[in-house]
This record gives sequence, C-alpha cells and structure tokens, in this order.
Amino acid sequence: MIMKGLIKRGGVTSGVWVCMLLACGLARSNAQIIPLTDGNSTALINAASQAGMFHWDIQGQNQLQQQWFWYGIGGGPVSSIDTLGAPTITPKGPNEAIVTYTAPGLLSISVDYLLTGGTIVGSGQHATADIGESIRINNLSPNPLPLHFYQYSHFNLGGANSDTVQLTQNARGLFNEADQTSPGVGLSETVTTPGANLGEVAPLGGTLAKLNSGGPVTLGPPFFAGPLGPGAVTWAFEWDFVGGANNLLLPGGSALISKDKYLDIVVPEPSAVALMILGAIGLVSRKQRPKA
Repeated sequence: MIMKGLIKRGGVTSGVWVCMLLACGLARSNAQIIPLTDGNSTALINAASQAGMFHWDIQGQNQLQQQWFWYGIGGGPVSSIDTLGAPTITPKGPNEAIVTYTAPGLLSISVDYLLTGGTIVGSGQHATADIGESIRINNLSPNPLPLHFYQYSHFNLGGANSDTVQLTQNARGLFNEADQTSPGVGLSETVTTPGANLGEVAPLGGTLAKLNSGGPVTLGPPFFAGPLGPGAVTWAFEWDFVGGANNLLLPGGSALISKDKYLDIVVPEPSAVALMILGAIGLVSRKQRPKA
C-alpha cells in the first residue's frame, strides 16, 4: 500500500523514496501504516508502535524520522500511547485520519492528522506543506486524572544532520513554538492551545532515552530550550494536567491540544536530484549484494 501510493505520485522523486524505503526496511507487513497525501506532500504514520509518524516529504524529499506521543499518570512510569491498546483508525479522506487509543475505565487519546500540501514547483523554488494535529484526551475513570503528556520530534531536515533548533515560550512562560532549520529547509511548529508546561532540545538519543526509561519523566535539565546545533538534534514538549488552572481531566472531562507544523524547502536543482537517485540505488545494491 505504501509503495503503490508513492509510485502513483510519479516522477523522479517518487522513485527515490521507493528505493530509500526499501533500503531502510520501513515497508513492514505487520505495521499499521496510515498514508496521508495532498498536493506535493505525503506523510506516513505507523499507528501500531512508537515509530509513530516516521515520514513526511515534500516532492519526495523526506524530512522526518520520528514523531510520537507518550503519557504518564501522576508519578508513575511513562509509556508511548500505542501501549494503551490497539489503535482505531478513522480515515476522513486522503489527507486526514483520526487515530484513537483506549484503555477502558482509564483514558482515551485521539490524534486527528490533517495534511495540507502545496502545488508542485520547479527546482530552485520554495515548496511548502502543513500538518495540523488535534489531540483529544478523555478521562474515562471515576477519579481526577493527574496526566503528563509528551510529544517527541526527530526531524532530519535535508537528510544532512546539520539542524539547529530553538523552543520559544509565550508571555505566560508556556512553550508554544519550535523552530528548526537546516540549509535550504525550515520547520516550525506552533502550539495553538494550550501551551506546553515544559520543553527541551537535546542531541539525538537523549530525550528518547528519558521517555523509554521506565520511570517518571520531567523534561528539562540536563537539556534546555536551545538553540542547539548544527547537528543531529531532537525536541520535545510536556503538558501537565495535574491541578490548578490545568486540571482539565476531572471525571468525564477532556483536554484538547491543538498544534500546527509547517515545512518550507528549496527544491534542489536537477543535478542534486540525480545524485540522490544514484546514492539510493547504490545503497539498495549494497544491501542486496551476496556476501563472499
């Protein structure tokens, strides 16, 4: 299904990503892959594991390695949301889907993805795409739910591991924006509501190790809000619904987190595209070459 969708897009860049997906082993038969397509952009979401959204391209150029969500209750361990149960996937069209995870008697978490691509443009021009995310958290228990909710993001803009990222706080001290740049590529995420209580930027591997440590997690030290880079960097937000003004998860209550991601790339010249094709084909050939 993934390959068919990418091939339908046609053109040189589609062939590049068919090769790269084969080379990286991302076309897994046991994964629940959700494809979103619109205009010049494609996103792929593995709903069955914390791989999460693992691909977002503009005109065949992938910019994303992993974006997913974790949760913790009180001072308990943190887990990725796919551990709540098997996902219920509700397609809303070729560019929108809702993924819902439910732990009966405890909580449910739904993520509504909406991809908006731009028009296909020529080399040397800017191309853009946008993903809106609405996250609904419902308390299904008879008690107030002290919940911590996390978003982890690993973008590798331009595939060069030369990124710089900075998180921004609003006047209330809440994190409401992430800006990541690499030569020729820019990414921004804006949190519409509510702003995140905590955030951190870290070298690749640092935050993910925290989230998968098996214990409670508080974002921040030893990491900070940036700027960090250039290099392989990640960033994360934490929302705390634990009391006071943020105590939205009373019995039967819910919380809504609204966010928007925007990508802007400069489309490479044909010579650069040709080099990408040769590199991808060479990688596949090395993978398939029999050992002596």
